[in-house]
Amino acid sequence: MSSHSRPALSAQEKRLVAIRFLIYTGFQSSYFIGVIGTLTYADGASVAFTSAAVLLMNIFVILGSFAGGSALDAWGPRRHYFTNVFGVLAVGAVLMCFGHATMAVLAGAALLGFMIGYSQVAATSYPAYLSSDPAELKAINSVLTTLSNVSIIVGPILGGFVAAVGSSLAVFPLMMVFAALSLIPGWGFRPQMASAQSDTAAHEKTDEEGGGAHASFAMSIKTVFTNTLLLLLFVIMFLTNFGYGAFDPLESFFYRDILHVGVEWMGWLSSASGVGAVVGALLVLRMSARLVNLKTLLVALAAMGLGSLVYVGTPYVAVALVGQIALGVAWGVIHPLHNTIVQTTAPLEQLGRVNSVMSFGNMFAGVAPLVVAPWLAARFGVQPTLVGAACIVAAVPMVLLLCGHRYLGRVATMEADANSAARTKTRA
Repeated sequence: MSSHSRPALSAQEKRLVAIRFLIYTGFQSSYFIGVIGTLTYADGASVAFTSAAVLLMNIFVILGSFAGGSALDAWGPRRHYFTNVFGVLAVGAVLMCFGHATMAVLAGAALLGFMIGYSQVAATSYPAYLSSDPAELKAINSVLTTLSNVSIIVGPILGGFVAAVGSSLAVFPLMMVFAALSLIPGWGFRPQMASAQSDTAAHEKTDEEGGGAHASFAMSIKTVFTNTLLLLLFVIMFLTNFGYGAFDPLESFFYRDILHVGVEWMGWLSSASGVGAVVGALLVLRMSARLVNLKTLLVALAAMGLGSLVYVGTPYVAVALVGQIALGVAWGVIHPLHNTIVQTTAPLEQLGRVNSVMSFGNMFAGVAPLVVAPWLAARFGVQPTLVGAACIVAAVPMVLLLCGHRYLGRVATMEADANSAARTKTRA
């Protein structure tokens, strides 16, 4: 099947896209403004305290990702989805009621981070329960990423207006509304491959008797680190996100002290990245399936780094807007490419936990710079620190592209073999 002749999404695929869009829009409307914005603008927290909050949040994103991957592999996507909605509603209620105290915001950041991580496997793993054909997966992931990036536009804009009219904490009821609305398409979400997954999971459980969750995760970690393609993906994303990790705790100070704009601009500038990401995801939808490989991913990562340099390189809001759009285009390409490669490589019965391992690498790379970001910002300034981080984001994929031509060519052959095996599995 040609990537250009791929039929319209099935009913179940449309439900998946709607579910992801609604829940992710809720997260995008709230976490940046509601947590970081409250600490920076309402509570006047220091860079060090805000970095600690982001660090705590990222740690719980990792924990939530592992919990979500285990739940998905054990229960299948339908039950995972309903526990996800319940958790988001519970966290929103806690933050809405107790978020006026600084320490409560800190605790809320941990809870919200856990749910973001728990929800993450919906985007990275659910599509593999609907198809195992690489061309179809590319199309599903592209549409899914496109709508997720629309969330990055809609969510921060809505959150920005709510924060401007009310307060930064008013975004959490908005998050709850979006989670509740997802029940409309989610009630009928029943992936056809779920029953096959349940049988496989039961067989895996029998094989691992006595080992439990530890044995399951050990197997998934082994899968990632013994598969050349998955290992290379893990390393590439780790190194790139290591540079990007300084952005989270420092961006709000960049807006306040360098761009000299209000808290609502945290939402509006973030939405500009979403506009670019929609364009990037649509480019993947029209992309030939043969371009779904590591080289294309590295080019997109380098472009994201260059866009980041434009974003943080000047004190002008208009230039930051252009940079956000540019890095957004690259990010819109990265997501569906990365997810499709993982989904066509990892075993379905381990996919949730494999994606948790991959997410752990991404998040840990983002957590590590938080330790030094406040010190670097105090010594060199917020903007120079962000510019240095953007240089790392751009340099890592460029170096790999320049120095690893032959090795990447061999990996491309492995990708073709993996895709061929996936197509054979589909026909079977």
